[in-house]
Amino acid sequence: MHTLKDAIELLEQSTKTYNNTSEILPLECAQNRILAQDIYATKSLPSFDNSAMDGYALNAKDSNKTLKIQTTIFAGDLQEIILEENACVKIMTGAKIPKGANCVVPFEEIEGGFNNSTHITTPKHLQAFANLRKCGEEITQNTLLIKRGTLLNAEYLTLIATQGISHIRVFKLLNLVVFTSGNELKEPWEIANTSQIYNSNATMVQGILKSLHFSSTYGGILQDTLEAIKLAFDTPSDVIFTTGGASKGEADFIRQVLEQNGAKILINGVQIKPGKPIMVAYFQQKFIIALPGNPLAGGVMLRTLILPFLMQLSGANAHYPQYICLKAAANLKRKARTEALLGSICKENIHFTKNGKYGSGEVTPMAQSNALVLLDESYGEIKEGDMLKVLPFFANFGEEKQDCINRL
Repeated sequence: MHTLKDAIELLEQSTKTYNNTSEILPLECAQNRILAQDIYATKSLPSFDNSAMDGYALNAKDSNKTLKIQTTIFAGDLQEIILEENACVKIMTGAKIPKGANCVVPFEEIEGGFNNSTHITTPKHLQAFANLRKCGEEITQNTLLIKRGTLLNAEYLTLIATQGISHIRVFKLLNLVVFTSGNELKEPWEIANTSQIYNSNATMVQGILKSLHFSSTYGGILQDTLEAIKLAFDTPSDVIFTTGGASKGEADFIRQVLEQNGAKILINGVQIKPGKPIMVAYFQQKFIIALPGNPLAGGVMLRTLILPFLMQLSGANAHYPQYICLKAAANLKRKARTEALLGSICKENIHFTKNGKYGSGEVTPMAQSNALVLLDESYGEIKEGDMLKVLPFFANFGEEKQDCINRL
């Protein structure tokens, strides 16, 4: 039985020898993919000194003077303009600054504004470099922009596009297959009698995977036989998920299939409540993840252990999902153990679902929550206002709060 920390480290080590393949995609197809190359700046940004607003380009030494309007420059004009003595240039946002000019005065600060055609009177106390965007002030050519292993969002792709890069190399998507197991299960579209259970685990697993942009294929319900499970594990894939069948019950054949066929058992149980009965193995060039059959326990293991593992397996250079730091909204008595409590985020606080009083077999508390509170054995009673380590259910929430985790 591993601690959660040890289990995370073991799985992280197992990804280092995994052979990630890549492909080249156009930018419009690369969102939510993981970058498989470093991106360097091909040009400075801005690539020339330009105006930050519409106004008059001039030299700051010409404060409180009457200047002639030499010409007008629009964004995209290519000619090189040299500023004459006692002159200014009418200029538009993004246009190239003429040589000899070192500031831009907005139209609204000049009497007559845009309508002046021959001369202007400049304000007093002009400041050099006001309203200018200097060449390379944002990005310098040849600098590293985005590291290999970055999860690409719209903002990163926009940055790449500014460099005239239309195609990039990304890691290929993992081939994930999800099975559930149990002779007592019926699919939601089937009729279940009072002694049968509707299969909610497949929906749970595939939905949580989607929260970090993983797509998966559903393989169906496995019968509790060695033959059915072995056949399922032969499915071509990178990772196979099952739910149930990892504990020591009489009909739990997953462990037997793995052990009898020479699989390498990486994780065999984790010391956390809920979620202990989980197994991760490496078998026939693929990973087998046997999640607890209890949806609540399975969800905890997916979010705290498996999603970070899948991100690293996909080539990511950072840990996902990311924890944030929030204040406890109320007191809570608890046992000193590693535990994941359901909660709801409200501003800077985390509220405990049903005051922490629910069974591991319940599913409604999951629907009433949007986060997990991760606690270890060092925590006894929680007091209102205590800073807690919180894992949101949704991606990219409160990343600015990530640094405070180091203080817990």
